[in-house]
Amino acid sequence: MIQKMKDTALSHGARITINTQMKDYGKVQKLDLNSKQKSIDLEVMLDGEVEVLSVHIDNYELTETDGFHQLKVSGITTSRAWINTVASSYLEGKAFDITEEYAKMLKSVL
Repeated sequence: MIQKMKDTALSHGARITINTQMKDYGKVQKLDLNSKQKSIDLEVMLDGEVEVLSVHIDNYELTETDGFHQLKVSGITTSRAWINTVASSYLEGKAFDITEEYAKMLKSVL
């Protein structure tokens, strides 16, 4: 029960943060994070599209190396075949830098 409440709070915060970063491209309408399974489900409405893009991330990992925090995602599938190809080429298994502020927030609930 407490874990679900933490996941809900983190999902809400992550959605707001992502929407700030991608405001020129569209909007995350729904984000569900499952910290026990380390998975994420998103629904994104991209500008110019008529249907929501569904995204599932099988696994995420938060790491720290030499004081730099990174988020690594794997097992990305979407509702668009071409985006699956892009995700496989450019996102799968790659680590992305995140600020220390967000890393602390993630660590506190994960």
